[in-house]
Amino acid sequence: VKPMTPRCSVPKAVPVGKSASLHCHENEGFPKSTYSWYRNSEPLSPDSKSSSKSHNSSYTLNPATGTLVFHAVHKGDTGRYSCIATNDAGFAKCEEQEMEVYDLNIGGIIGGVLVVLAVLVLITFGICCAYRRGYFANGKESGESYKTPAKPDGVNYIRTDDEGDFRHKSSFVI
Repeated sequence: VKPMTPRCSVPKAVPVGKSASLHCHENEGFPKSTYSWYRNSEPLSPDSKSSSKSHNSSYTLNPATGTLVFHAVHKGDTGRYSCIATNDAGFAKCEEQEMEVYDLNIGGIIGGVLVVLAVLVLITFGICCAYRRGYFANGKESGESYKTPAKPDGVNYIRTDDEGDFRHKSSFVI
């Protein structure tokens, strides 16, 4: 049975020096398929050391599992990758997928960290100055600014109209 179009997974972007794994797999072919990888429509040899075109690359290709592993990617590994599954009945190819290899911007990272640290120092300095000037004074130093409500003693102080007004009148005083 001829292989069906294999499922390929290629990372979209990988930083220089990191590892990357590309996978290719299909289940329909019989006998079991073997896999080969292509970069920019050119075949990759099973071993990066035996290829003159990929002397800068360090990868391992497993034709039985369809896995292509870059141990440490280089800028030259950027490209469009595709995989072909092959058996005695035929072959099938997955669609090309782009993998970009990018440099980490170390200067930008260091600059960002320094800016964040400077902002934290300024905030800390501002809070210290505000505290010294009394903006954060607590209730003990500046007098009681909040009174806790009295606890209810269970007596109902609400009067109804039936109780009347029992205030002492000036005529009642002896």
